[in-house]
Amino acid sequence: MAHLQISQVIPAARFDVFDYLVDPANMPFLLRPSIDVQVKTEDVPLKRGAEFHFMMTRYGLSQNVRLRVEDWLRGSRMTYRQVEGLFAQWTHTMKFDDHGEVATLVTDVIDYQMPFGLIGYLFDDLIVKRDMGAILETRLMKAKEHFSIAE
Repeated sequence: MAHLQISQVIPAARFDVFDYLVDPANMPFLLRPSIDVQVKTEDVPLKRGAEFHFMMTRYGLSQNVRLRVEDWLRGSRMTYRQVEGLFAQWTHTMKFDDHGEVATLVTDVIDYQMPFGLIGYLFDDLIVKRDMGAILETRLMKAKEHFSIAE
């Protein structure tokens, strides 16, 4: 299983950052322009067991993606797992820790397995891991900019 970890300090209170980053409605903005995201489920309460459905498009190829919340503690952490999508396995944990007086350290931890066996592992080494890291870094930078503008 592959592992990726990205962290960023965001200049805002922990609960505000948490609410912003875990809100499925913000995913289209946060992943653009790399991935076009359409939210297919709305008004689903965020809690353990909740499922969210998205249509994600990249390089002109669209894929249904369903994510299930596995662990959730508001303001502290959220883990979701892919139940339908591109990856053979995918788990994303977001951790939120106070950092200084009014800042939050956000840490994204991704554990995933590529489909297609050896070819998938090769594709991961050559392209996917670096690309996914760049997408996650951009996502956190957009969140940082969102809260920097709000100051």
